[in-house]
Amino acid sequence: MLSHHEQLARLAAAVPHAGAAAVVAGDPCFDRLVASEHLRSAYRSALGVNDDRTMIAVTSTWGRRSLFGSNPDLVAHLAGELDLDNHTVAVILHPNTWYAHSPAQIRWWLGDCLRAGVRLIPPIRGWQQALIASDIVIGDHGSVTGYAAALGRPTLLAEFPDEDVVPTSVIDALGQSTPRLDCRAPLQAQLDAARLISPDPQIRALTTSAPGESQLRLRAKFYLLMKLAPPPSSVRVPSYEPDDLEPIHSPLTAWWTATTRDADGNYLVRRWAAEPIARPDRPPVNVERHLVASTTEARRDLSSNAAICIVDDGRGLDDAAPAIFTQHLACSLAVARDGATGCRIRHRDGWSVSLSIAPSNESDPAALASVIYAHLNAGLPWTTIPDHISAVLGTQQIAITVDR
Repeated sequence: MLSHHEQLARLAAAVPHAGAAAVVAGDPCFDRLVASEHLRSAYRSALGVNDDRTMIAVTSTWGRRSLFGSNPDLVAHLAGELDLDNHTVAVILHPNTWYAHSPAQIRWWLGDCLRAGVRLIPPIRGWQQALIASDIVIGDHGSVTGYAAALGRPTLLAEFPDEDVVPTSVIDALGQSTPRLDCRAPLQAQLDAARLISPDPQIRALTTSAPGESQLRLRAKFYLLMKLAPPPSSVRVPSYEPDDLEPIHSPLTAWWTATTRDADGNYLVRRWAAEPIARPDRPPVNVERHLVASTTEARRDLSSNAAICIVDDGRGLDDAAPAIFTQHLACSLAVARDGATGCRIRHRDGWSVSLSIAPSNESDPAALASVIYAHLNAGLPWTTIPDHISAVLGTQQIAITVDR
């Protein structure tokens, strides 16, 4: 069973007597991917990604010359350098990688990334949905990268060992036309540029010689081999179920924040995950920043150096604040969420304020405590905090109401 006519010539050259038994039946997986495109929004919801975020899928085949085999730190660099409120990273690893090393080893290797918001796609189900949900794909010479380009997703190659690729194949076409990712250079600019480049249409053309017909051709051939008439009903091409996408990830408990103001007086809030070790010449290391950590943060170096502590351990703010300020000497603000649209903030000096935002905003209200921190860090007294503040977090413009 072959997916494309170009494979017939290669088969005939390699094993001449096998040509008579070969059938060009198309690609059933690609047909299902195309048939599932209409569920893209549902897949993104399963990954916790809204329409304003850039979804980046990192996919790796197996072996030493694969992306994950040759550059295992790339996922951590993406998780550390890309701001949290504009990007989400999902990782798709070949099942051979999972079971050569064990699922426990994979989760351990990527543990800091999972705690930084990265979604790890399990090996059996879900990679198809994650691929459709993506806005850009970083991959290697594996078939999943080829499917991404065939679907029209902007694609970058982080690794591509030419010696492992068959000439004239669809993956060869992928390597000939797809831009490379320079893993040593800043990543954000390369991703932005790649989104403007569409994959070569030849990749899709070489993926299947029978687009949309694979299930029909396979069924006809199977019944012919059994010497039976095929059923009179049409074949089914089921979409991939959103419920089958169950990414592995952990709650985010620490992040860096940089807060600046634009010409209109808006507070611009940018956040990066704190746990992955960022490169020294990249954000957030090379910007003025402060650390925010939850009371559930397990790394002592992060929790003890946080300027803002968020109460996530079941205590109320009034009960938690005295202990927080005693145990965390760098902390000046203790914060407790008040539902999905508000938070209470207490300063080390004893005063407190409450922040509230509109229910239509999807942002974490506790992240907006950094606006109050920036006001105080500018040397302004808390009594001058405005009743209404405008902030930008990710792509959202947020109106904050302050109650003293």
